[in-house]
Amino acid sequence: MRVQLLTAVWCSSCQREQDIWQRICARHGVTLEIVDLETPAGEAVASRHHLKIMPAVLIDDQPRAIGVQTEDEVEALLAAVEQQTP
Repeated sequence: MRVQLLTAVWCSSCQREQDIWQRICARHGVTLEIVDLETPAGEAVASRHHLKIMPAVLIDDQPRAIGVQTEDEVEALLAAVEQQTP
């Protein structure tokens, strides 16, 4: 499972969200990739998926969470994706 968190330096919610995602991904043994939207690679990801709201999470290159998520929401999302993944 590939989990990417799209963030931006100017996004105050993104840092809080990054802490939540890092903690829960670690619990699930999943590597979290932080993608900075201020970079060409980050801009390309956001453009490809038409993302305008941050933070945003892609799981296996599919947008799965847009905006701020609670710890419970992140936990439930990862658990659901793990059940779907063979």
